[in-house]
Amino acid sequence: MTKTKRVLLVAPKSTGGNFEYVAIPRQGLLYLSAALKQWRGDYLYEREVWYEDRNGKINPAKDLEGVDILLVTALINEAPRAYEITRQARDYWPELPIVGGGPHMSPLADEALRFGKLDVVVQREGEDIVGPLCDALITHKNGTRSAALQQIPGISFLEGDHTVQTSRRGLVQPNFVELPDFDSMRDLTSKNPLAAGVMETTRGCVENCSYCQVIQQFLGYRMVPRETELRRLAQLDDLAERGLIFASKDGRFSVFVSDDLHAPPLRATKFRNERFERLKTWKEHAKNMWMIGQVRAEVGQDPELSLAMREAGFKMLYVGVESSNAENLKAVNKRQEPDQINKDLAALNQAGFLVTAMTIIGLPYDTEESVMEMAEWAKTVSRYQTANLLTPLPATVNWDTLTPLDEDGSILEPGKMRPYQLYTGRQLVHVDRRWSMQESRELFEAYTSRLRPVDTMYERIFKMFKRHGHRLSEMTKEAGDKVSSGITDLKNGLDSANSRRVLPVLPQDED
Repeated sequence: MTKTKRVLLVAPKSTGGNFEYVAIPRQGLLYLSAALKQWRGDYLYEREVWYEDRNGKINPAKDLEGVDILLVTALINEAPRAYEITRQARDYWPELPIVGGGPHMSPLADEALRFGKLDVVVQREGEDIVGPLCDALITHKNGTRSAALQQIPGISFLEGDHTVQTSRRGLVQPNFVELPDFDSMRDLTSKNPLAAGVMETTRGCVENCSYCQVIQQFLGYRMVPRETELRRLAQLDDLAERGLIFASKDGRFSVFVSDDLHAPPLRATKFRNERFERLKTWKEHAKNMWMIGQVRAEVGQDPELSLAMREAGFKMLYVGVESSNAENLKAVNKRQEPDQINKDLAALNQAGFLVTAMTIIGLPYDTEESVMEMAEWAKTVSRYQTANLLTPLPATVNWDTLTPLDEDGSILEPGKMRPYQLYTGRQLVHVDRRWSMQESRELFEAYTSRLRPVDTMYERIFKMFKRHGHRLSEMTKEAGDKVSSGITDLKNGLDSANSRRVLPVLPQDED
């Protein structure tokens, strides 16, 4: 038996929702690939990461030939496509080990194992176990596989008709893998570069908002070591120099920093102070980076931290405001007050950030009138906005307490799988006495029509790359000038006709 094995890691095609997740590939599979690269076990693993949104749909009949293990992840709206891939893989390659994971399959392991015909589902994070898991799946077949899997912590698998879940203790250190394996990405070349870089600095959250899945998927709040952050910044610089991240004529490129980069200073002082000290070192390592981060509004109360972020290269901030109604914020455990949020956002704008206000509609105290009022308010405190209807997600309290709807808007029959393709935040997928599913779609359209959606910006980026990605390295001087002009406009936060016509760092079509 050859010691080298091929692993294909797949992120299925998205059905919509937050378009930035389509334009900028998620990192989970890149960390798993890096974990397999550094694993020293029974086998050596050749790895390829396939993002369907970027690389096109996989054809299991031909694209899995010669593959020894298939790993698939999924967000909730990607689950139908994920299960389609794994079922087809099982039909065409009956002996192929298939592993699932990610924020949807982890908490719904029984569904994934049975409906997706998977061999194993990984619970939460998996960098520390993916090596021994792959070794076990290759080495052990039907007779001995179950006993071998019993020894691997944090997985679920079928034993007959019974789902077995092994327990695990402790958390994966966020630097278990120091650098994500960008080189394993399928067709990542200077002729088909990333629209932007992405870098993880923390895992988990210090909050307990009822609608959020992060709290259960990434237990605890963990910052990567300082030296790891700097190595990841250096990695992005190297990718840009190699032409694998698109950069403007002057060498600047965008980087999305994930996740919850700056803990709220009033309730997590030690995290805030540590982040402040780190930012002071970032300045020398991120000179070419146009950074985008996600924060809570309280950062606006901390001029010292805000200034450090600006000096470190942060230009655009996603801020989770969720609602302008105090009762709504209380209902979802969002420990903020609308009046203070308004002041905080004003301070962030004054500090020179391009603010993107993230909002949720369909919260308990919303009315159609109040939702439209929030749209007008959001535009006064932010350059861009995101919008999602309240959507129940696995492992949140809403999953079990909100009655799910079927795709035709009727109440879902017991035992029937939910229409996950509709879980995009663009319609209600649960019973709500105020709006039917169709009425909620109309509400979403009416609400977003009054906004400047950041998704529109990312959609343009992605469509541009789809059309022109093969010749980005040969773009004309005119396009380069347009990019440079756009950086200047965005850097100064200008709400002008020119800034409406350009994307951060990237050229785009006319409005």
